[in-house]
Amino acid sequence: MHKYIVLPLSLAIVACGSSGEEMAASSFDNGDAGTGSYAPTREEAHSSTVAEADQSIVRIAMGDKAVEDLPMDIKLYPGADIQTSMAGIGEQKSGAMIVFTTSDSVEDVIDFYRKELESKEIGFKKEIRSGDKQTISGERTSGEGVHVTVTQSPDGITTATIVASGTS
Repeated sequence: MHKYIVLPLSLAIVACGSSGEEMAASSFDNGDAGTGSYAPTREEAHSSTVAEADQSIVRIAMGDKAVEDLPMDIKLYPGADIQTSMAGIGEQKSGAMIVFTTSDSVEDVIDFYRKELESKEIGFKKEIRSGDKQTISGERTSGEGVHVTVTQSPDGITTATIVASGTS
């Protein structure tokens, strides 16, 4: 069912990031002989789209409200410039993704999240370094997991992506 939410959400995201006109709520066929709905909203500092089908809810947010989507009480990197986020809940599972940029180094961001994971009792599973890109991942005994990838572009901008999953 989740794959059928992607197309309407993609259209809604484009609408939220476009000319400033509001897009009306709409419905879609969820692919399982049912329907779902989505509703984009825009306020001064953020925009979001919420899609619902059956017992699943997906929220995509941009701007200052995106930090509300960080799972497991993980903090946002200080001074981060949020690019986008996405969170979903369905079938007693949840997941979230947030992308942000900073002028700080890859090492500074990774060190921050290494300490953050340790403070939240999230056990390390992997740490990968490849050129200007570093990744750490961890998991709680409950099965909640987090994956942080940080890379630096030639112009010095550091981009981080946090992907996490858990129970709702």
